[in-house]
Amino acid sequence: MNGNYRSKQWALIYDQFNQGRYRKELAFYRAELKQCVGPVLEVACGNGMILLELLQEGFDIYGFDISQEMLDSLFSKADALGQQEVRARVSQQDMVDFSYDLKFGGIYIPARSFLHLLSQDEQIRCLRNIYAHLREGGKFLLNFFNPSLQHLLTSAGQAEQFEFIKEFTNPETGESIQLFCKQENDVVRQEQHILWRFSEGDRTHDVPMRLRWIYKEEFQLLLRLAGFKKWKVYGDFDRSEEVTEGSELVWVAERT
Repeated sequence: MNGNYRSKQWALIYDQFNQGRYRKELAFYRAELKQCVGPVLEVACGNGMILLELLQEGFDIYGFDISQEMLDSLFSKADALGQQEVRARVSQQDMVDFSYDLKFGGIYIPARSFLHLLSQDEQIRCLRNIYAHLREGGKFLLNFFNPSLQHLLTSAGQAEQFEFIKEFTNPETGESIQLFCKQENDVVRQEQHILWRFSEGDRTHDVPMRLRWIYKEEFQLLLRLAGFKKWKVYGDFDRSEEVTEGSELVWVAERT
């Protein structure tokens, strides 16, 4: 069974699931990337929700994702937009060992995707690889949630029943897809174990997801281990200086 976003079910509803919630994220990355010199790279580009918009705006952008299902959705959307060059710019690769002959002026990981790396070894290898692919003065950008320990402890036990999330429409068939989930937080391993259930007619598909949350001080050490010496962290996409529990940690690191 595939996990995380490596499933056709997620590819079918991902745009509907987000419903514009990524707009603040897009605005932040757009503003930062405009200041970068040279091509830019989106790590874990998914179905191109951000990448395709930036490409249409004239950014010299590349991207990759591990999920072929999400990439197939990206290519379908690109074809509908007449963006034929996308297939030469987007590939299937892994966050840990991706490789390009290019040096990038900006590299970013949106949508909290860095949390899909479940070990410090993977995290450090990913960050070192990003550092190696940045040109001098290049920026590394990403976001993920700032853990609230009280909330995590409250929901530490495994949920007994699925919780209904929302109803979506299968764009291929027009049928209804109902999304459910149940979640368990492992506060020792810093892991969220989520089981998503997609219900379409008399068919159900269960897709597991595992995430490893990261604390602010912990990530600063990871940046140091990767070679970064200069960075700034905000409490949200509005560049708030105040970082609170449960806020969004938004990072801007620079290769000096």
